[in-house]
Amino acid sequence: MTSTTERSSDDVIVELDDNVLDRVALLIYGDDGSKHYRTGSEITRFFTAAGWRRVKDLGDGRYRAVLETLRSRRKDSEALKAVLLRLADPREYLDDDETRVAVLQELNELLAVEGYQVIYKSGRPVLIAQTPTMNRPAMQAPVQLTASLADVVSDAAFGEQLKARLDEAQACWDHGAPTAAIIMLGSLLEGVLYDVALSQHSDGPAPTDHLQSLINLSQTKGWLPKDVVDYAHVLRNHRNLVHPKKQFTEGYSPKDSTVRIAWNVVVATINDLAALKNPAAGTTDSTQDQ
Repeated sequence: MTSTTERSSDDVIVELDDNVLDRVALLIYGDDGSKHYRTGSEITRFFTAAGWRRVKDLGDGRYRAVLETLRSRRKDSEALKAVLLRLADPREYLDDDETRVAVLQELNELLAVEGYQVIYKSGRPVLIAQTPTMNRPAMQAPVQLTASLADVVSDAAFGEQLKARLDEAQACWDHGAPTAAIIMLGSLLEGVLYDVALSQHSDGPAPTDHLQSLINLSQTKGWLPKDVVDYAHVLRNHRNLVHPKKQFTEGYSPKDSTVRIAWNVVVATINDLAALKNPAAGTTDSTQDQ
């Protein structure tokens, strides 16, 4: 859900402060060693995909060259808008949605001070204008639990067990243990979806407790909106950090902002599933992204 202070969607005029433009250039270039690092040829392709023409070959893709390219069209609102949208476009991160989510989060935190935000409609990024703020965008605010797990799962005792996991995840988050919080939230998501899948099953092969399959099933059945499904897959990848070797080889450690995304996924899932009355429930609102 977007803010009530939004002013428009299709007619946004983009003007960026020099410091903000510098940070956008860094997002395009990417830090050395980061998953969204782009070589010179990849940066050229990025600008081309954003609809920019006559972009010179950036060679080794030095950050300064990216910044100069942006500044050359800093007065061109449509060109800047196209760059911002391409940064959030899923087609820029095929088979790596985790990176897209991370870039989108950083981009929206950056744009918040200018009064912009990127959201998704029908699977494509859209830039909206809203009241400038120093706070995180609304999409990053912790979702409030409005339903009881007892309303979601079929067994009250199991519901209490899952609620205990949610409480433990909250405690881990509050006390600076993000990896533990994410692992706990991932296990909770698996338990909730598996119980609902079993209760809704009527024919064909019985569902398994494989989290990826459960997330895909929740989208197929229309139990969850696509934006929740997309972020659930990101949480699934983070949940696999329970394997120490995976975390070591990937060189990745979750941060507070990562837990915030995971928390929002799980709580939004519980809220949505609480209203589920049959396998077709919720399909009316699940076909469009946030």
